[in-house]
Amino acid sequence: MIELAEERTGRAVAQAVAFPSTSVPARRDEADWADFRLWRSRLIEGFERSAVRPQIPGALVGLAFIHLAGFLLCQASYVPDGKANLWHPVLWLAELIAVLAYWRRLMGRNWARTSVAINLVVKFWTTFLILSFTVVTSNWFTGYELAWYKPVWGTLSTFLFASMAWLFTPLFFIPAVQMGLTGTLMVNLPDHAFLIYGVSWWIALVGVAAWMQRRDRQALLAPAD
Repeated sequence: MIELAEERTGRAVAQAVAFPSTSVPARRDEADWADFRLWRSRLIEGFERSAVRPQIPGALVGLAFIHLAGFLLCQASYVPDGKANLWHPVLWLAELIAVLAYWRRLMGRNWARTSVAINLVVKFWTTFLILSFTVVTSNWFTGYELAWYKPVWGTLSTFLFASMAWLFTPLFFIPAVQMGLTGTLMVNLPDHAFLIYGVSWWIALVGVAAWMQRRDRQALLAPAD
């Protein structure tokens, strides 16, 4: 009797070791997703509480017009001869300086550190700018007979907005798709690529600013609990 009981106990232990329950990994996955949702909600709440949050729609509109002006100048100085135009990097650098100066004047010196969300978006944009200049440099080494960096800018812009969509709101997929179509349009109309890119970014940035302002108005009109 004792030996039979010990044998059954040994089999039960062996089965428990050989076939662990799948409920533990499932519970861990659920906990990880809960942690991620909590982190994401706190990220968005921190953004909404940021001291510079009310100025961001205006900052986006200013960025839209500065970017549009820069790319209109690029389009005006564009010559379809397959050669590099040294004025274009100068204009891009001037645009970047103008944007940073405008944002610092509007939102203060340390605006990028007012919340984790804003700091994260700044890092996304920094990576986007680095990659954008990298593809221009690569195109310069391969020759400007085919300016392939311009539609690649559309792809990079799509990635930027899609990344923000996963973190903040799926509505960012709208400009993400728009930028993908912008890249396709630049392929088919290469002589107007700068104009197309500048106008598309203007639409995206002004659209985001308008959406944020609309949410702000709705929050003001909402009855207090």
